[in-house]
Amino acid sequence: MKRITCLLLVTFTVFTISCSSDDNSSNVETLDEINQTEWEYEEENRGYYIYFDIANNVRISHPYYDPNSGEFYNEDIEGEFTYEKPTVTMSFYGQCNNSGFVFSSCDVIGTIKGNTLTVDDNGTKYKFTNMYPEE
Repeated sequence: MKRITCLLLVTFTVFTISCSSDDNSSNVETLDEINQTEWEYEEENRGYYIYFDIANNVRISHPYYDPNSGEFYNEDIEGEFTYEKPTVTMSFYGQCNNSGFVFSSCDVIGTIKGNTLTVDDNGTKYKFTNMYPEE
């Protein structure tokens, strides 16, 4: 009987420890405000960065391929955003119609859950991570 009790205790302890080591990002509360936050998405060693300003301005920095030099460089596209938790609507202007722009449209909608901003662009999901989450 002592062996069974001991075995149950060990099993319970291992189960408890393994459950407590789950990814904590899903336990992070969604932000009430996203002003002055920066989000990152990496693809093939290239980074895409979205910055939300305090005046509802948004900027995305994305890699752009220059066929003349054969190299990538970052290009910034400005826009405006609105945030009604958990939905963020972004409207970019300027060069957002270029083929090098990350999204297929100048107007995109994303959803924030915890430290993840997911933008669904015609079936392609881009998952941006909050670069400086509050702890």
